[in-house]
Amino acid sequence: MKFASQRQLPIWPWISLLFLLVLRLAWLNAYTLNSDEAQHAHVAWAWTQGLLPYRDVFDNHGPLFGWLHSPLLKWLDNRPDVLTWLRLAMQFWYVIALGSAGWMAQRLYGWRVAAVVVLVAGLFPRFFVVSGQFRTDDMWMAMWLLGMAFVAGAPPRLWRYFIAGLAMGCALSVSQKTLVLLVTTIVSAGVVRLMRPSHAPRAGVRCWIAALVGVLVVPAIWTIWLGTHGLLEDAWYGLAEYNIGGANKRHAAQQGLWFLIFAAVLVVFCVREARQRSEGGFDWTVFFALQGGLYLLLIWFIWPLITKQDFLPVLPTLAIASAGLAATWQWLNTRPILRGALLLVLLVAEMATVIAYAPPWQDDLAEQRNELSSVLRYTNETDTVMDPKGDSIFRMRPYYPVLESLAMRRLRRGQMADTIVDDLVNHRTMLVVLRRLPPSSARFVMLNYVQAGGDIWIAGRMLADHQPQQTIDVNVPGDYVVTDGHQRLSGSLDGAPPADHWFLGRGTHHLVLSGGTPVAYVWSQAFDRGWRPAPPVTGG
Repeated sequence: MKFASQRQLPIWPWISLLFLLVLRLAWLNAYTLNSDEAQHAHVAWAWTQGLLPYRDVFDNHGPLFGWLHSPLLKWLDNRPDVLTWLRLAMQFWYVIALGSAGWMAQRLYGWRVAAVVVLVAGLFPRFFVVSGQFRTDDMWMAMWLLGMAFVAGAPPRLWRYFIAGLAMGCALSVSQKTLVLLVTTIVSAGVVRLMRPSHAPRAGVRCWIAALVGVLVVPAIWTIWLGTHGLLEDAWYGLAEYNIGGANKRHAAQQGLWFLIFAAVLVVFCVREARQRSEGGFDWTVFFALQGGLYLLLIWFIWPLITKQDFLPVLPTLAIASAGLAATWQWLNTRPILRGALLLVLLVAEMATVIAYAPPWQDDLAEQRNELSSVLRYTNETDTVMDPKGDSIFRMRPYYPVLESLAMRRLRRGQMADTIVDDLVNHRTMLVVLRRLPPSSARFVMLNYVQAGGDIWIAGRMLADHQPQQTIDVNVPGDYVVTDGHQRLSGSLDGAPPADHWFLGRGTHHLVLSGGTPVAYVWSQAFDRGWRPAPPVTGG
């Protein structure tokens, strides 16, 4: 059913989208920093180095996002402000997502409702902030909504269903959560279709086959590529075994029961609503409400690990369903001033929430930029850096798994080996970003590295005394200097001729200094590039 004339130029939805885009640019550095951003950037950077996903670098997402954004990482190589530019690139997916939502709403209800949908969905705090971060979920939700936009409210055509399936196949090649969307979509479409009059036009079997073929095209291409590179087993672990085996839903039986109860209530409500509305064609309003509701219930009660980004693809469609229902309320349609006031209050509330959660004057990337700048300054491209999830972006990690919630849970339970210390030693990793490390590994770092500001620790050790003769215990082999906190000190190591730096292997070494007051031995490369260990504090 159309609730507004389609002969009017639907320019206001695009003006609304442009307004939101301006806001997004103002918030570019203010979106809350999420550790996933660096992880996705690191995977995309690995593509530029000729490294293979799932084997050379860990990933538990589909390969399409990293591969598609790898040219950006190549262009932005070794820039400390890389995340700002990557977030700017995410505005493309934001426009695709909201443009698709507005397209569907305009086709179903007219341009006025489309403008409302774009504004309300685009400013919804969780959607506005999370989709501004550099993450796979931005492309995932954009491709899903684009696929829905080709069929929602449009006459069924083979080409429409094929392109819709193609877009959804791209979404599946980005995130496995697309399977949940597909299941809830098929179930919801089946329920709503049963409510249609028998004489109403329907999408035939050929349309559904075209959609299925479209869904399979991109994943099939990636499967063939992974197979030709011998990565199928590695990809299966990263995409399936790791995600499924790493988390278990607490009280799964009870949660499953609650899901069935609420899902049944939702289906009954939607069926009742569909019968009361008596739509002559496919009731897209009820469909979006049912599909979005079932998806939310599955995530809340069944999905083992709930994150904020899980909800991105259904927030715009739920806004479409809500606006579609509101457009049928005669008491609201006959009171345009009240209608405008309610919309204004809603938008102001959304805007205030966004500002409270992520103030636009706050540079939330400043600390991350400073840390990355230090890491890039002290290390070469061939050096490894131990960080939680690829936080150093342009440097390889010595430890293959990322230290995110599933991995931390496995490490605590002993389901995954903590080989971090061995990897630090074997790869001669001289710089560590000390976050999320298991307790035993963190203790090793604090004993064999020196804090260099924030969470950055550089290989070395502060000396217990400041005598010219020192016995040094080394656990991380590498090139070291002995310093008084300002300059190198010369001396003889293990009876060798005097020098001002030495390659120290694992074990105990004896050092006789020619002069000066030694306070630490530290990695020579970081020392040469300007870092100095803080001298000991002396009493006054």
